[in-house]
Amino acid sequence: MVETSKVISPGDFFQPLTSIRPYYNSPESVDGEWYVFITDENDEIIAHANPDLLGESLHGPVGVDITGYRQGEAIASATEEGKWVDYIFLNLATGNQEFKHTWAVRRDGLIFASGWYQILPDLSRSTPTKADRSGYTVHLVEQAIQRYKTEGREAILEYINSPANVDGEWYVFLIDEDDILIGHPSEELRGQYSIGDEIGELGVDITGYRYGELLHNVDEEGLWVDYFFLNIATGNHEYKHTWIVRHDGLVFGSGWYQVLPGLELGATKAHPVAYTVDMVEQALQRYEAEGRDATVEHYNTPESADGEYYVFIFDESDQLIAHANPDLLGMDLKEDLGVDVTGYRFGDLMLSATEEGLWVDYLFQNLATGTQEYKHSWVVKRDGLLFGSGWYQVLPSTEFSATKAHPVAYTVDMVEQALQRYEAEGREATVEYYNTAESADGEYYVFIFDESDQLIAHANPDLLGMDLKEELGVDVTGYRFGDLMLSATEEGLWVDYLFQNLATGNQEYKHSWVVRRDGLLFGSGWYQVLPTLPTAVTKARPAEYTVAMVDRALRYYKAYGREETVAYYNTPESVDGEYYVYIFDEDDQLIAHANPDLLGMDLKEELGLDSTGYHFGTDMLEATAEGLWVHYVFVNPATGEEETKHAWAVRHDGLIIGSGWYE
Repeated sequence: MVETSKVISPGDFFQPLTSIRPYYNSPESVDGEWYVFITDENDEIIAHANPDLLGESLHGPVGVDITGYRQGEAIASATEEGKWVDYIFLNLATGNQEFKHTWAVRRDGLIFASGWYQILPDLSRSTPTKADRSGYTVHLVEQAIQRYKTEGREAILEYINSPANVDGEWYVFLIDEDDILIGHPSEELRGQYSIGDEIGELGVDITGYRYGELLHNVDEEGLWVDYFFLNIATGNHEYKHTWIVRHDGLVFGSGWYQVLPGLELGATKAHPVAYTVDMVEQALQRYEAEGRDATVEHYNTPESADGEYYVFIFDESDQLIAHANPDLLGMDLKEDLGVDVTGYRFGDLMLSATEEGLWVDYLFQNLATGTQEYKHSWVVKRDGLLFGSGWYQVLPSTEFSATKAHPVAYTVDMVEQALQRYEAEGREATVEYYNTAESADGEYYVFIFDESDQLIAHANPDLLGMDLKEELGVDVTGYRFGDLMLSATEEGLWVDYLFQNLATGNQEYKHSWVVRRDGLLFGSGWYQVLPTLPTAVTKARPAEYTVAMVDRALRYYKAYGREETVAYYNTPESVDGEYYVYIFDEDDQLIAHANPDLLGMDLKEELGLDSTGYHFGTDMLEATAEGLWVHYVFVNPATGEEETKHAWAVRHDGLIIGSGWYE
């Protein structure tokens, strides 16, 4: 007689293994949908009602359900305390895939488990597959909410922050009641604010689009949000389509990625970034098919505009030759047309666009509304012409109030506040204040140069005393932005260059507003990560960052000569954490290094021999102008420990100039 109540005591599980294994591999151990399965110390199944699964590993295919959830990893993490694991699994009693609630306990290295099945309303239909990316994304969020309901907040958070949550490009993230990201596979993102007003500007993508406001306002009905985000499966910023739902005060979300401009979906206005890119792509195709004159003529007609979307074209002289507003034709992007109402010279950035394309953000009149709004433009250079289009975003702050939602206005306001403080409190008090940590606001801070072009106030005290006419005024590409900055007057001037963002530790594109007052130079700026800028590499890509360090040293050498280059790379200012440049002379002697104790040593001798006995110096001496990678063990000065070093070395004018990163 089969009892209707299922009560299993610990004694039923924990009998000698020699008797348990045959029993739980027999039909007698199965009671309808209930059965016990057992795994050994290697997490391989040694007892199960389905003999086809014997020998299978929890970490293999049997440990992944039809939604892609790796329940095997969760079961394998069970301890003697036991844990519940929910997933989709074949119910042998019905022959259907159903939602299973399993209790798993580890004892003496083995895992003992059993579970029960539940037919959920959402599972009565076929589960979406990855071919249906939108459906699959929604399903992942629903599954996470269901897990939250059955296991609680702590359990779902543990799962979301574990590798088991990652399935290629798909994963679930969780935002708490205070808009803080508490659940995400990337540990470095946890703790950041999704609304983009605090740590890390998480809710602002690389185009400047503030998608975090939508995350903040989502309700139980759910919402699709599209923006650029880092795809952890590829390491690239890609267009992400995210489904978010608020439940019990928390925001659950997941999404899938799309590589632009090779769109698999139609470019609709629901995806403004994709639609903008597609507008430019259509213009380029028209240009190739019909030629210049016909293309320019078409984009000067009202029919070519689609609401707020239209294509604009500049000629080789930077003159506007096609636009939805005929009053602007003939204007120069280098002059008034390229300066927005805040004074930001977006035209200079726009003119740097290549065939790869470039995003440029600025304030511009939206012809569809007649108001000045924040515009995100995609521009592409082709045959000397500049093709562009863009979309508008009405930001929550109005009247161009100085908030971080308007980085240009916020920067100008930072400088204006500094000038007001200078007038009210005097030079000494102002310089003192802007050398304090309290004066900085994330990546925003004020810097001041004196009449001799020496830096006297800055958020980074290591730079104080440096000269804007010398190495401080040269960025990693070799561009001498200092010369332009020194030409600033009381009217103010925008200067764009690459500079280290203290908030991220990376070299990023900086837009600085500088104003001359009483011989002093007051400035502030904001940073922009440009994915299309080859030199804007970050420490997230250590190999590229290393090559950029060496490239910068080579440009420095060409600009200032050997003596100044060697002197600079023997200073602490040249060191960027674990990254530094070293130089060997024609006799293979070390003449520049972050560790002065090594100077004068010979690469052919003990300096070029690591602790494993590998004579990496011999290989490094083979470096040519093309460059060479050498891998060896060396002391990381940032940690004091011996670590594996990946070094890039280039031969130039008889010298070897190199840098590297540690692993």
